[in-house]
Amino acid sequence: MITEEIEYGATVELTAEMIRAQLDLLVRDDVFRSSKRSVAFLKYVVEQTLNGSADHIKERTIGMEVFGRNPSYETNLDHIVRTAATELRKKLATYYVDEKHRSELRMSLVPGSYIPRFTLPEQVRHADAEAGAGSDASGTLQQTLRESIKFGPIPLREMKIVAEKASSRIISRRRYWGVGFATVVVIMACLGYEWLNQPSAQDIFWKPVLDTPGAVLLAVGDVPNGPPILSDATDNANISTPIPSPDSSGAVPFSDVVTIAKVAGVLEANQKVVLIRRENSRSFSDLREGAVVLIGAFNNEWSLRLTRQLRYSLALDAEKHLIYIKDAKNPASRSWCWGTNQPRSHVLGANSPRLQDYALISRIRDSGTGHVVVVIGGLYTYGTEAAGEFLTDPKLMQATIKQMQLSGSSQNLQIVLGTTVTDETPGPPKVLAVSAE
Repeated sequence: MITEEIEYGATVELTAEMIRAQLDLLVRDDVFRSSKRSVAFLKYVVEQTLNGSADHIKERTIGMEVFGRNPSYETNLDHIVRTAATELRKKLATYYVDEKHRSELRMSLVPGSYIPRFTLPEQVRHADAEAGAGSDASGTLQQTLRESIKFGPIPLREMKIVAEKASSRIISRRRYWGVGFATVVVIMACLGYEWLNQPSAQDIFWKPVLDTPGAVLLAVGDVPNGPPILSDATDNANISTPIPSPDSSGAVPFSDVVTIAKVAGVLEANQKVVLIRRENSRSFSDLREGAVVLIGAFNNEWSLRLTRQLRYSLALDAEKHLIYIKDAKNPASRSWCWGTNQPRSHVLGANSPRLQDYALISRIRDSGTGHVVVVIGGLYTYGTEAAGEFLTDPKLMQATIKQMQLSGSSQNLQIVLGTTVTDETPGPPKVLAVSAE
C-alpha cells in the first residue's frame, strides 16, 4: 500500500488497485478516448511504477516500448516522447478541472520527468480530517480495495526515493549544463579580450624600436637639393648605387620636418626619449648606441648604405635620368621612379598635372650595430611625407598586418608606398609591395 500523510495527522493508504481503478476512469473518459497515444503513455508509466520499476522510466525506454522506436534512435532529433508527455499533461489538467472529478484520486507527472505522481484530492483530505478514519464513504472504499489487493504493500518511501533520484538527475544535469555554459562564457570572454587587445600593425612595426633600451636617435638627411651623384662604376655603368651630394645645407625640407614631428610623436607617446640630429653629424659609433630612425632617402648616406643589400633598395639610372626603388627580383623594372630632370617648381591649379612619387620604408636589424634601424624616405619629398603619414596612422598600416605578423621582430621588413601629388600635396599613401626576409 502507498501511504500519504494528511495534514491533520491521519494516514490514508493508496493501493495499486485504487490507482488502477482511477486509471480506468481516466482512459474511458471522453478527454482520453480520442488520444490513443496519451492512453498508452499513461498506462505504461503507471504500470511501471506499480511494478517497482519507476527508475526505469526514461525517454528512450518509453520511445521503444510505447512508440515502437528503434533502440538506437536519436532522442535529440525524434521528440515523440516529449511531445506525448506534453499532450498527456494537458489532458490530465483538462480532466481534473471538471468539477465532477474533483473528489477523485489525482494523477500527474513529476515535473522534469515522466514518473507519475498520485495524490488524494483536497476534498477527501478535509473529509478524512474532520470525520476521522471511520468515514463511511472513504472507509468502505479503502476497505474494499484493501481486500482485493493481491501483491502486498507498496511503500511510499520507495516512490519518494524514485522521485528524489529523478530530481537529483535533473539537478545534476542542470549543474552540468551550468558549468558548461559558464566555461563557454569564460572562453568567449578570453577570445573577445584577445581580439579587442590584439596588437595593431603600428604596434607590431614599432615594437622592436620601443623594446630597445635607451633613447631613439632620429637622424634627418641634410642634402635637400640633390640630386645624388654616382658611386664607383659597376658592371652596368648606367645603373649605379647613388650617394648623396657632398653639398650640405642648414635647411631641412618641409616634408621631412612634418615626418620628423609625426614619428617623434608616436615614439614619445610610448615613453621613448627622442634625440634629433642632422645626418652629417652622425658617425657609425652613434648608430651603435640604440635604435635609430633615419629620415630621408637619397639625401641620407646611412639610408643608402643600409638598404643596399635588401630586396628593395635605392638606385639611380643616369641614362634615363631616373632615381627609383629597385626590386632585386625584378632589376629591370623602373615602375617606381622619379625623373631627376623634372622641373623643381610645378604648375599649380585645377588643370595642373598629377605626379607620382614613391617611398621606401625599411625596418632593419643591422648586423653591424646589433640594433634596429628604421629608414623612411621618398624618392622626392612628397614620398617622405606620405611615408610619415603611413607610419603614424594605424588605419593605413592595417593593410600590412599579415605581413608584419609573419615578419617578427628579428626579420627585415620593407614596405613600398606610392602617392599621387596634386598641387604639391601628396595624397593618401598606397601600399604597393611588402617584403619580410
